[in-house]
Amino acid sequence: MADETTPSRPAAAGPSPQPGATKLGSTSSFDGTLEGHEDTVIEGRFHGRIVLPSSLLTVGRGAKVEAEVKVRSLTLLGELSGNVTAAERVVISETARMSGDVRTPRISIANGAQFKGGIKIEKA
Repeated sequence: MADETTPSRPAAAGPSPQPGATKLGSTSSFDGTLEGHEDTVIEGRFHGRIVLPSSLLTVGRGAKVEAEVKVRSLTLLGELSGNVTAAERVVISETARMSGDVRTPRISIANGAQFKGGIKIEKA
């Protein structure tokens, strides 16, 4: 007899970081300013300012970020507190919690996500 379990729904689809992206691991903590031009994955704790104007920032499920964020694109799976400006898009997954304002031309907020703040849709 075939398995009749229902497959789980995938999280909101967003851009994926490039192989070799910079990574702040789950046991790491950073306080300060992060600037660069390569995709970045944060799985630990970050406090400060993030400026990645030509890159994707992915905040992992267990991550806690308190920062002002300026990026090309953001994929949020964990927690973020702070304002976000994204040149292309913001994807807030069903596991995400965000508090802050968002400025971007495109945004996706999955069912189940927690969001508190304002959204301003701006043309690229």
